[in-house]
Amino acid sequence: MCVYSIEMKQIHTFGDSHSSFGWRHIQNVNINHLGPVLCHTIGKYDQNRLNIKNYGVKNNDTVIFSFGEINCRCNIYKHVTNKLSYREIIDSIVTNYFRTINKNVEGFTNLRVCVYNIVPPIEKSLKTENPSFPYLGTDEERKSYVLYFNEKLKEQCLLNDFIFFDIYDKYTDDRGFLKNELSDGNVHIDNPIYIKEFLETRLKL
Repeated sequence: MCVYSIEMKQIHTFGDSHSSFGWRHIQNVNINHLGPVLCHTIGKYDQNRLNIKNYGVKNNDTVIFSFGEINCRCNIYKHVTNKLSYREIIDSIVTNYFRTINKNVEGFTNLRVCVYNIVPPIEKSLKTENPSFPYLGTDEERKSYVLYFNEKLKEQCLLNDFIFFDIYDKYTDDRGFLKNELSDGNVHIDNPIYIKEFLETRLKL
């Protein structure tokens, strides 16, 4: 197992399992895996569900928020109707998500705020499905959810002067799905090579 070390002010990740996978191979990153929490939940309950001040975050640190993959994998599809599109659902989720992020970071005078992209989806037929978190919708539908979700994350990062931690294309195969050789064999990134590259080249950490 390759472990990288980064000399820096503190980095804190907050999120579902994607705040841990990949990141766990990089030393000096404070991983705060909150469990299989939906981005919708974070947006709905604000600081009642997440308050970064309770995790030792200080000025000059970097915080990276990572929620939404579970929504795209097994939640959005079941709420789509003839009257409610996946885009409208994602618009609402992302708006509330950024409201919660802003509430979390207010009061800090010098905090680097990043929002991690939703990782590329996987092809259902090639993986073992967790019945508690099923792959709902076709592969192409779930890919559409992820691409649009990331589009909205990028848009909101620009509006809020946050950094969009975008390594999506680095981990995407020629069909638009997660590269198996860089994954954990399922839905997670495992090889941190491009996470480290972004930290070093984009964030200068």
